[in-house]
Amino acid sequence: MRGRKVRYNGDRSTRPMRDSVRESLFNLIGQRIKGSIVFDPFGGTGVLAIESISRGASRAVTMEQNRRTLEQIRQNVADLDLTDRISLTAGDAFRGLGALMHQAHAEEPDTPWVFLMCPPYEMFQSRIKDLNRMICFAAEAHPHGVLVAECDNFFDTAELTAAEWDVRKYGITQLALTELSSVQLP
Repeated sequence: MRGRKVRYNGDRSTRPMRDSVRESLFNLIGQRIKGSIVFDPFGGTGVLAIESISRGASRAVTMEQNRRTLEQIRQNVADLDLTDRISLTAGDAFRGLGALMHQAHAEEPDTPWVFLMCPPYEMFQSRIKDLNRMICFAAEAHPHGVLVAECDNFFDTAELTAAEWDVRKYGITQLALTELSSVQLP
């Protein structure tokens, strides 16, 4: 899929990850992506799920609340002939992701997870408790995997739920990576 363009509808509520940050994210994850199930609860452009598949993930589970944006992702996935590998769900990730994670764990209990948490930056202020619950839920549901959170440099990553975080800065962006097994559950 290298060199193929993913269309973006220009929706102002969607913030596409910069190419250089996305490249750094996949370099951090490295070979862990191969054969994994990737969760992208804040789908945005869908490019994280698409690139995950191109780098060897077995499948991706993507949620997007904005229906117009979800339809653009659906079109991109269809154009790239990935409809059998990327499942798309409309809805609020804070409400619907749990059922998708339980289903994935029931179907493939031994498959490692890669959890990409890249919400709108403002959610790290307005919904940090919900984001931390999401991290804990992922760790409890399936501790065999890795989680990467993308936030801006104004966010203090010490507010993330307790875990062994590896934080990297890229311009105005931070990537915080942890093994799900290191998350300290409440």
